[in-house]
Amino acid sequence: MTTCVAVGTLACTLGLLAAAAASEAKAAAPEAPVAGKQVHFPNGTWSALPQTGPDGKVNQCVLVAPRPRTGPSGPIATALSLTIGRGAGLALAMADDKLPSEDVLDDEAEVIIDSQSFPAVGFTVAGARDLAIHPGDAAGVLAALAKATTLRLRSDGDGVDTGDIRLDLPGDALAWLEQCGKQFDIAIDRPTDPNAPPLPAPRPPSPEIVAGAPVGLAGLDNKWKISGWDASELRDGDGKISVCIIRQHYATGSGPDARTIGAFLIVSQTKGLTMMLKDSSRNLPEGQPVEASLKIGDKPFTGFSARVLGSDEIGIFPQHGTALALALGDGAALAFKVPPDGLQFPVPSGVVPWLRACARRSGFGFEPEAAKQ
Repeated sequence: MTTCVAVGTLACTLGLLAAAAASEAKAAAPEAPVAGKQVHFPNGTWSALPQTGPDGKVNQCVLVAPRPRTGPSGPIATALSLTIGRGAGLALAMADDKLPSEDVLDDEAEVIIDSQSFPAVGFTVAGARDLAIHPGDAAGVLAALAKATTLRLRSDGDGVDTGDIRLDLPGDALAWLEQCGKQFDIAIDRPTDPNAPPLPAPRPPSPEIVAGAPVGLAGLDNKWKISGWDASELRDGDGKISVCIIRQHYATGSGPDARTIGAFLIVSQTKGLTMMLKDSSRNLPEGQPVEASLKIGDKPFTGFSARVLGSDEIGIFPQHGTALALALGDGAALAFKVPPDGLQFPVPSGVVPWLRACARRSGFGFEPEAAKQ
């Protein structure tokens, strides 16, 4: 029996493929889904498994086959999987050692079946070189797969475009997957695992705006939710996205002790990854350097400087944006101290991965452009 703890982990999918190769010659008619029991389909080299979790219950139904995807220097052998799981609902995933290893949450990913495009959310699986893509219209994708010849998965936020993959997906294999999801009561349109992080709503790729045109299509007033925070893309005078920003506001106290705190994480072409904290209780002279300390999780983060940006705003500028991103990981508690007191707040899972995806698909990163020259 092969068991996995996450959507399409590389070790698990490779194990399924090895088992499929060993038993391909004697594959029989597909059986009804049985927890922990592999099924191999004689056509299309697909194998399937209802995977069980630590509690012994089926947490996902996986259909997997070896398929080449397009790479920068030629085809890349990958394990292509179709999964109905409690962690993400329906997900189409790939696993190989050429995929980027950083955490990414791309709300502008795409599933393209033949010529039909479905907006989707791409996300990396923790601890593995796996990229999974959850379509917003899960039912529509399953219907399209029943008649599909080719599949293309695209996530500019992860730097991955598979090109057209020939599916060779037999009807009985897809029918098994759908039956497995229904039999074990797993939704296809959303995560149902209470411990799974929320997935944002997928968005179509941000439109290109001609230089000189109004740039109000994507600014601070145009925002959407990522892990409960407000995300936005800001454009420069050429109409191109030059800033990715995500923030959260907190209110504490009441009456004369009322206080509003804002936490901002920002990636820009010119400055890379920086932070800004707004605190309504402060009234500071603009431009003044600030003596401050920063702790991420239980570890101090020292490689930064801080200064007043506005009377109630303090900017935090790391020496290296990639180091700050690494310290934050995919969620951490943050404590920032400035005399006479400090601010504490959590950076939830998904925030930094979304910033990474937004910056990458916009052509910049966590280090300022000047540092790359």
